[in-house]
Amino acid sequence: MATPNPDLLDSIVIGGGPAGLQAALTLARVHRSVALVDEGPGRNATASHMQNVVTRDGTPPAEFRAIARDEVAAYATVRLVDGRVVTAAAQPDGVTVELADGQRLEARSLVLATGVADLPLPLPELQRHWGGQVAHCPFCHGHELGARVIVLGGEPMREHPVRMMVGVAQHLTWLTDGVPQERDVAAALERLGVVVDERRATGVVERDGALVGIALEDGTQLACDGVLAGGAWVQASPLPASLGCAMLPDGAIEIDEVGATSVARVFAAGDAAHRATAGPGHSVIASAAAGQMAALGVVRQLIG
Repeated sequence: MATPNPDLLDSIVIGGGPAGLQAALTLARVHRSVALVDEGPGRNATASHMQNVVTRDGTPPAEFRAIARDEVAAYATVRLVDGRVVTAAAQPDGVTVELADGQRLEARSLVLATGVADLPLPLPELQRHWGGQVAHCPFCHGHELGARVIVLGGEPMREHPVRMMVGVAQHLTWLTDGVPQERDVAAALERLGVVVDERRATGVVERDGALVGIALEDGTQLACDGVLAGGAWVQASPLPASLGCAMLPDGAIEIDEVGATSVARVFAAGDAAHRATAGPGHSVIASAAAGQMAALGVVRQLIG
């Protein structure tokens, strides 16, 4: 008879953002042994505050993570591990991960809450204001961007945040950065009070460290209080690909309703994953909810 491995965990959760923290908490609530491995600092680390998070509206991301880590660590079956996972392998009977410091962990299941990385913004100078006067989500930061808002970028997906910001910003401009728009689309937006400007952006206008406008190709400046830009992303970790997880056309890990991936014993949650029938829901609340569902999937597997 094989000797049971006393170091075998019920689950390893990689990633200490909202999805990973919630997954670990949910597993801890039913006394499952779990290691939460976190290399930090998180996708929203540069944001001065989180919004659209019930009971935590306006909370700095670092404060949110600190509170959550303390809550999770209070459970006896949870182990917090600060470090970077360099390899992960899944076999029919379990999973193994190895950290950069040589530490090796084994478990019956794995939850990938590894997140995504935002691609560079259209103008490099915008990065200095990212998470403050520059954001990509109307729900998370649109309310705080001020009265004069520019939505920057001419790709078709930008029309949606433009429409969402109607009624939020007093003066709304869609600066398409040199990309012509269909005449009927531009006309419909203009009827809503949106200024559609097809000139190309060349730089950022700053005053006393604050963003006050966007410089245009013809030498003029377009004044603003805030900018919606970015939104494009890639997987933050190579682990999903190295494990052989099936990926969706947008680059997300494909999962089912309880976070199961195409690889046995491997689950995923948060910004990095979504179902084929649903688009990405990049937000703190959505990630936490996905973490809870992935933990449910893990428990179902363990008791099945």
